[in-house]
Amino acid sequence: MTTSAPTLILAPMRGITTMHYRQAFVRHFQGLDVEMAPFIPTVNAERINPKLLKDVLPENNSGLPLIPQIIGNNADDFVQMNIALHDLGYNEVNWNMGCPHKPIRRKRRGSGLLPYPDTVDTILDQVCERSPVKISVKVRLGVADKSELMKLIPVLNKYPLSEVIVHPRTAEQMYDGTVDLDAFEEAFQALEQTVCYNGDINDLAFFQSVEKRFPTIGRFMLGRGLLANPFLCEEIKTPHVRKCDSYIPRIRDFHEDLVSRYEAVLHGDHPVLGKMKEFWTYQTLHLSNGRKMFKKLKKAQRLGNYKDIVTEFLAEADWTP
Repeated sequence: MTTSAPTLILAPMRGITTMHYRQAFVRHFQGLDVEMAPFIPTVNAERINPKLLKDVLPENNSGLPLIPQIIGNNADDFVQMNIALHDLGYNEVNWNMGCPHKPIRRKRRGSGLLPYPDTVDTILDQVCERSPVKISVKVRLGVADKSELMKLIPVLNKYPLSEVIVHPRTAEQMYDGTVDLDAFEEAFQALEQTVCYNGDINDLAFFQSVEKRFPTIGRFMLGRGLLANPFLCEEIKTPHVRKCDSYIPRIRDFHEDLVSRYEAVLHGDHPVLGKMKEFWTYQTLHLSNGRKMFKKLKKAQRLGNYKDIVTEFLAEADWTP
């Protein structure tokens, strides 16, 4: 039975949880313990392009512990990337075997590796022997067949993985339907490594239900639920403290911080608007006028008009837990 506070980890979401998002988030919200950066693809090259590593350069970090994530299926390239990340000061790298997107899995990357335990075995055998950093993995239940993870677990158990993060959906489900907690329990009982739960932690009640069912799990990864409700870590860590009257001003400050960061590094209105419209696909879910706000924001073509819309709607919004 865990007695200490849970460890809460920011999920890697490509194009969204960038270094700019992570910096702004940690400045305005509490309760998060660890961040995982969106995946870096392994490359077959003598020298790794520095642009690939920009998002995880130590000087760009938020101040919280950061775990880089990589995606690939070649042991030599995997080790080369691990060496480069070790040279930046990292002591752990996560291997993405959970990305559900078809273009990724068709190349036997991400979740596309789950049906091939022999391939995973060959890669881990070489990487664990040669890597200068610890390895953790992030997985789903399978591509379409939920039994694929159970067939893979004997392979995972052969290696000194620092952690196995399990999202209990198949890749074909993407993020649809509900997570399969029975399948997660089966995997959790079979795994010999530290296990982290990931999936559908959208509110305090669901978190508490998972924590009650699996009281020995102390690590939880939050993704879409935290993007929609950036107060969620605080609510989990201090459930008796709810100050909804302060939520809108904090959302406003967070937004202004984030949009200014993107304005400083992206050129022109269009790329900044692209980032911020994606931001609001999640952020408007807990605003009383969020649906109307997002509908209007989608039509904005200029940053000035976009900012006026945000100001207008936040002035009238209530936070809806």
